[in-house]
Amino acid sequence: MVADRPAESRVRLIAGRLVMSRETAADPRRGRTALVDWYCRAGRTWTAGRLQPWAARMAVAQPVLDVCDLGSRWGSYHPGDGGREGGRMSLGWPLFQLPMHLVDYVVAHELAHVRAPGHRGDFWRLLGQALPEYEERKAELDELGRRVWMGEITR
Repeated sequence: MVADRPAESRVRLIAGRLVMSRETAADPRRGRTALVDWYCRAGRTWTAGRLQPWAARMAVAQPVLDVCDLGSRWGSYHPGDGGREGGRMSLGWPLFQLPMHLVDYVVAHELAHVRAPGHRGDFWRLLGQALPEYEERKAELDELGRRVWMGEITR
């Protein structure tokens, strides 16, 4: 019975392709849940190795990380509250369908908010110091992002 299997066994990456069981694929809601779970786990794992170097490069405290459903947003940052000096960064699971240099752009973008809330000049200057090509990456994210599956199920 598929419901008894852990989510990580329902979707696997094999030879560069995501593969799920027939039982999971036969139910669109179960398939979506399994894919979202896979992207959340893979995103947390991948970002865990990338967050600290970016935080160090930008001279900011490393936030607590979560990968979850953010609707149409790629990422968000919430400042710390007493117990969390670096705050909390959330990345949307659909982001991990994109090339990793665009994930890096979103990570750097959200880390810039640690020192510069909003999107005023100081924010863009800080982001530009850490990632001089941020304008190109932002444009590429805007373009490729329109073609990413955001989790909709249609029949």
